[in-house]
Amino acid sequence: MKSCHIEDNPELLREFQMGSERAFNQVFTHFYPLLCVYANRILREPDIGQDFVQESLITVWNRRTDFDSIYKIKAFLYTCVRNACLKQLDKEKVRSKYESSFDTNEPLDDQSLLKDIIHAEVISRIFSQVDTLPEQCRKVIYMTFKEDKKPKEISEELGLTVSTINSQKMRGLILLRRKLSDKD
Repeated sequence: MKSCHIEDNPELLREFQMGSERAFNQVFTHFYPLLCVYANRILREPDIGQDFVQESLITVWNRRTDFDSIYKIKAFLYTCVRNACLKQLDKEKVRSKYESSFDTNEPLDDQSLLKDIIHAEVISRIFSQVDTLPEQCRKVIYMTFKEDKKPKEISEELGLTVSTINSQKMRGLILLRRKLSDKD
């Protein structure tokens, strides 16, 4: 192989597409450190970023015949790493939000887990009864309590007045109270 810049090397691309391990090693050696720096700028967790970089390089290798230039390989690698890092950040955000919902002063024991289970069951039963409400009440209750929308937002979305939304909400809550027995 010629010793020219990797991105300007058609011979390297041909060998890579044909499954040459040596070509893969060159691509890996060239892009791995660049992609690790890129991943670390997004995540600030080098170990996780390195895993994403390796997975991206394996993906490129498995799809090697799909690329007609090293530039496209490079673009694909950066896109894969960015997407994996952003997904990781989303997961961390969800996990952090979930963990912060627990009172940090209260240890996570069987009692608090039982409370969480009961809470989930109660909410499930309530919303199963919401499904039996008249259509307008059902929409308003869902939009208010599940989607956390304000009456003004709901009125704009449904094309109704705010007072109609408030009365439908009250009607829905009254009907729910009647439908839910003491055991529910």
